[in-house]
Amino acid sequence: MTALPLDVWIMMLFSAAVFFGGSLWMLIYTLRQEDRKLRILREHGALDTYAPAALRDLRAWIEAHPNDLDVDTARRRYDECVEALRSTDEHVYDWSEADLNQITKA
Repeated sequence: MTALPLDVWIMMLFSAAVFFGGSLWMLIYTLRQEDRKLRILREHGALDTYAPAALRDLRAWIEAHPNDLDVDTARRRYDECVEALRSTDEHVYDWSEADLNQITKA
């Protein structure tokens, strides 16, 4: 049985370091995001559940499918997000002033 060459060991260690390093960084990033969401929810009692583009897409879907079986659920989710935007000063997603004005006045 022959030993693996040095370059194979180096590549194996490098690959393991990149994989586990990337995984660890993503885990920490995700946990910080979830901690921020929990803090917003505790302080304000509500949080925006959709990003600006997603909320616009949801509204377009509701308008395009008024007779769909899931439209009532979609309307309820849309209204919950809009109410959270109106009632809180801190948001999970990056909402511009124009987006907020457009959504909260609709």
